[in-house]
Amino acid sequence: MASSLRAVYRVWTSILFLAVLLQIGAAGYGAFYADQKVSSGSDLLTKKQFDHGFNFHDGFGYLIFVGSVLLVLLALAARLGRKSVLLALAVALLVIVQIALAIAAESTPAIGVLHPLNAVVLAGFTGMLTHRAWRARAHAPAA
Repeated sequence: MASSLRAVYRVWTSILFLAVLLQIGAAGYGAFYADQKVSSGSDLLTKKQFDHGFNFHDGFGYLIFVGSVLLVLLALAARLGRKSVLLALAVALLVIVQIALAIAAESTPAIGVLHPLNAVVLAGFTGMLTHRAWRARAHAPAA
């Protein structure tokens, strides 16, 4: 059972890593969509136009949060050990920080600088966990 859960954990880390990369890309889409709307004749960008560009980014971020909590639960269920569980927990905490930064930046835009920087840390961290999970599989003794 634990080996099956380790396989699920390994795949889940990969999915979460790709989701974080997609999320960063979605932010880029939102920024360039807003720029296109401003550049297409009107210097004014409506709230509806802005939201259209960032709706996916906003909603998908909350799915990543749910995915990060699931990662912690999978690490516990697969009995990966204290270090792996704490690393999975760190991912969930980074996602919570990411959401908090986004909320705080709405009222204090200067905080918004930290939001993409934390996203890069999150991408690196999930990439590292994915690498560790697949490397552990390669070094596991054959059954």
